[in-house]
Parts: sequence; C-alpha cells; structure tokens
Amino acid sequence: MSFHLLFCLLTTCLFWQSAGVLAQAAPTDTLRFALITDTHIGKAGNDKSLARIVADINRNPRIRFVVVTGDVSDFGLTDQLQQAKSLLDQLNKPYYCLPGNHDTGWSASGGLAFNQLWHDQKFVADVQGVRLVGVSTGPYGRMSRGYVPQDQLRWLDSLARATPPTQPVLFFAHYPLNDQLSNAPAVLAQLHRLHTQAIFCGHGHVNQVFDFGGLPGAMTRTAQQREGNVAYNVVAVTPDSVHLRMVQPGQPAQASWARFAAGRPPRVTTQAAAPALPTPAYPSGKAVWQYQDRGNLVATPAVWKNSVLIGNLLGEFKSLSLRDATPNWTFRSRQSIYSSPAVAGNRVVFGSADSTIYCLHARTGRVLWRVKTGGAVLASPLIDHQVVYIGSSDLTFRALDLATGKQRWMYTQLAGFPPATPALADGKIVFGTWNKTLYALNAADGTLAWQWRNEQRSHYYSPAMCTPVIQQGVVYTVAPDEQLHGFDLHTGQPVAADGRWRVRESLAGDAQNNLLVAKTMQDSVVTWRTRPGAAPQPAWSLHAGFGQDFSASMPVVSNELVVFGTTFGQVVAVDKITRQVRWQYALGEDMVNTPRLVPGRGVLVSSADGKLALLKTAQ
Repeated sequence: MSFHLLFCLLTTCLFWQSAGVLAQAAPTDTLRFALITDTHIGKAGNDKSLARIVADINRNPRIRFVVVTGDVSDFGLTDQLQQAKSLLDQLNKPYYCLPGNHDTGWSASGGLAFNQLWHDQKFVADVQGVRLVGVSTGPYGRMSRGYVPQDQLRWLDSLARATPPTQPVLFFAHYPLNDQLSNAPAVLAQLHRLHTQAIFCGHGHVNQVFDFGGLPGAMTRTAQQREGNVAYNVVAVTPDSVHLRMVQPGQPAQASWARFAAGRPPRVTTQAAAPALPTPAYPSGKAVWQYQDRGNLVATPAVWKNSVLIGNLLGEFKSLSLRDATPNWTFRSRQSIYSSPAVAGNRVVFGSADSTIYCLHARTGRVLWRVKTGGAVLASPLIDHQVVYIGSSDLTFRALDLATGKQRWMYTQLAGFPPATPALADGKIVFGTWNKTLYALNAADGTLAWQWRNEQRSHYYSPAMCTPVIQQGVVYTVAPDEQLHGFDLHTGQPVAADGRWRVRESLAGDAQNNLLVAKTMQDSVVTWRTRPGAAPQPAWSLHAGFGQDFSASMPVVSNELVVFGTTFGQVVAVDKITRQVRWQYALGEDMVNTPRLVPGRGVLVSSADGKLALLKTAQ
C-alpha cells in the first residue's frame, strides 16, 4: 500500500470519528429545558423568588424552553395568578404552564381565571423532534385526590393515536402518577402507548426519582425559598438518557442529582402504588343502576318526579330517568357546574362558573330566567318559601324570587367566596366562605346578624365547605381545623368547640333524635346529642373501617341509616339502631359527593370521576 493511500485512509477514518463525536455533541441531539414548580405566588416573598429564577434562566442561552408544573398560585386567586403570569412572561424563551391543586382546588373562578390567562390547562408542542405533553391533574373545587379530567383523558387518547410510535414523548403534570392521582392507571396506559421517555411532576416540593408503572419519573423541588436559597431544575434529554440538575441562583453549579435511561424505569424504591384501601369487611351495597357521565361530577344530584338532575364540569346540566338513567335532556352553560341543584315545583335552580344563576323548567330544560352575577357561581342554592338563597364569587349573597329571578335583597360584604349550600332556620340564613368566616344573615332583608372569623387559622381552615347544621337554636359547623364549632343562632356567641375527634367538613343533623353525625378523617363516625343553647354531648361512635378520608361529603340521615361518601370512592351506610356498618358500595376511584336520599327509591350518589348511581338502601 502506498504512503499516499495510507494517508488518505487514515484521514478518512479520523474524519468519520470526528464527525461521530460532533454528531453526539451536537445541540440538536441534547434537548435542554428548565422545570419550575410550586411557586405559590401569594405567599410573602415568593414573587421575589420567582423573579430571581426567571432572571437566572434568561441568562442561560442553552435552555430552549421552560415548563411550569403547577401550584403557580397559593390559593387560586385571580390577582395571584396575574402576578405569576406577569413574572413568567418576562422569560426570554417559550414556556408552558400547568395548574396544580392550589390553582384549581380553592379557585373562586372554578379554574376559569387560569384559562383566561394561559388559554388552556393542557398543552402539546414539538421541540427538536420531541413531543411535549402536559395535562391538568385537578382536583376541582373540592379536597380530594388529584385526577386528570375526563375530557383531557379523551384528548390524551386521541393524541396517542395521532403521535408517531417512534417519536420521543416527555410528559408533564402537577401530581405524581401514583396513588395520589385517582386515575393514574388510565393515564399510564396512554403513556405506554406512546414512546414516553420520562414523566415530570411537582406537588411534593422535593427532588425525587420515581418508577411510574415502568416509566421513569422525576418530581422536582419547589421554587420557594428554602434555607435562604431558591431553586429550579435544568433537564438534559439525549436520545438514550435523562439528566436532572438543580440550579440555585447565586450558588455554585451542582452536578446532576438524577440520571436514568430514557423510557426505562430507574432503580428506585419509590414506585407507583395502588392506594392502601381497607379490605371490605361488610356486605356490598346493590345498585339499581350506575351511569358513567362524560364529565367530572362534583355536585349532589337533585330529584324531580321521576328525573335525576345534575351538572358536570363540562358545563352540561342533565336530566336522566330515575328508573334507569336514560337521558331526557341536556342544557349547556358556558362553564363548569360545581353547584348542586335545588328543586321547587317545576323549577330547578343552579349556578355555573360562567357567573350565571339559572332557573330551568325541570321537565323540558327550558330557561325560565337567568341572573348574571359578577363572578363564578360555585355555591349551591337553597329554596324556601319561593325564595332562592345563593352566594357567588363576586363576594355577594343573594335572595331571588323563584318565580321571576328578581332580586329580593343582596349582601355585598363577604370577605371570601362561598362554595357550599347555606342553612336556614328561625329567620337566619347561615353559610361559610373561603376567608375563615361564617356568616348569619337575616333572611327577611339580608342584613348581617353576626359573623364568626377563625382568626387562629389561615384561610385553608375556613368553615367553607360544610353545610351548617342548625338544631335547638345552635349553629354547628366543622372545618379543616378538625373541630366541631357551635354558635348561638341569634347572637353568634360560641357555645361549643370540640376537638376530640378529627372531624373535617362533613357534618349532618338528625333533628328527630337531636343528634349530630360527623365523618372523621380516619375510619370513624361520631355523634353528639344536642341540647338547647348548650354544648353537645358525645353520644356514640363507630370505627367504620373506611380508612383515611379528607373530602367533604355530608352524611345524610334517614329513619334507619346514616349514608356518606369517602375520598376513595366508597359509599358507606351505617345502621342507626345497631350502630354498625350495614353495607358499603364501591362507586368509583375518586371522592363521593354528598348523597341524596330518595324516599321509597334508595339513595343517589355521584363521584368526581363522573359516576352516578341509584343504590338500594335495603340490601
């Protein structure tokens, strides 16, 4: 072989080796982006923390885009979200933003403010051949496990069918895809259809690697200041691996804290697991029928003659047959329906997040009147003597004429928005709001009779979700502070405060027997005997075996039973005479709303995952 030929061969070999090295290091083969999560704008100092992070990201030209994985705000308030957006809009590169439970769970707008600012609660984008997919994980308006809404699950299914099978996919959500997300198995089933390289989430406020059903996942640290430092993460994705590095602006660069093979589960001990539900030890309840709605349900159904009436988070209000759930008619509002309807005569009244109070003809669904308010109407109405009592997120409580919708009076001084159903007795209308305040108004003219403010706690402990119980001249309520509170109906003077039981937002009254009934946060049902103007005395309690519970589902009481729903989709019926669980029914995977007793027919139950059923009370 000649020297010239040998030189050419060596040169060619070196060229291709160099080309290979360049190909591996080329920017188009390494996708870098920043992850910001749990900024909680609204808490003191968190705006400055986010501003520092935004400025630091802007100084890094290697970062292609930014993903914000939820809890943008601290309480879902519009001004908090607006402030967060004004800070994030200062990024000099594209960003994608998802809501978290703090943005939707306590939102006065029913999540609408987030949509108005960021246009959607999900996203899909292609960057450098990689498909980015993000969804919301709720929950909406209620304390429950997270869940991907039904319509977004359908969208994810269509996306899985439309995405090329070899295209790399990165998935983003606020909740981790484990037992904290009620429909995690359904989401993971879609992600297994895709060429999913990694799953990213927030919510836990720490950096942690997960095995999500055989797919690699990473939770990242909150952007809030910890030990004097704020932080975000930079992710580097190559064709075969994913690297995460935490960045603390103003601090020395750190090495990657997580590295795993793209698309393959990491070697970790933290894996997605099914919820630790108690093994049923009681007879199973029996359903007359069960219906799956196309939207999520966070309302209690009403009954008109032989029809079931309920609205969903898609904004659809429906009439179904009480006999077999056959659809009768559907009315469409412009936004989600959180409000549980009330029926009087041939009229059904409910509110919508489109800021409207609707009155429909219960037989046809025809609009009889509508009242536009200044904010989302998430609260539920109470109808008494042809008057509709209902609150709105415009911080106003209204009394409307049932026949015409004309205003009787309004109270405009609410400190927070009311999300639940009021109670009425002896000329007083009583309800709570998400600003630590319980109100009693004079039902005749809407003037303030008294108010109680829980100054010892933050707004998360507001007496908002519980429908107050009024018995023997005392107003009773329970809140996330895990206490039973009692107040004189006419003066508002405290009568009782019982913290011996872990009660939370779920309370009912049995006026015939002068009993209060509450569901606790761990397994138990407790009761108190009420007395005129005095603190109630414990009556009986039962370890019912339903496990951990933190969702608002008021028990309903019949002559024989106490029936309530749980966080994990169970309906439990307790026999008042034997004081034992008579039966339980597995309705779904997510929280069960307050049931509705239907005398002579059974009990209607609905759950956040869109299930509706008529159960037999006698099993």
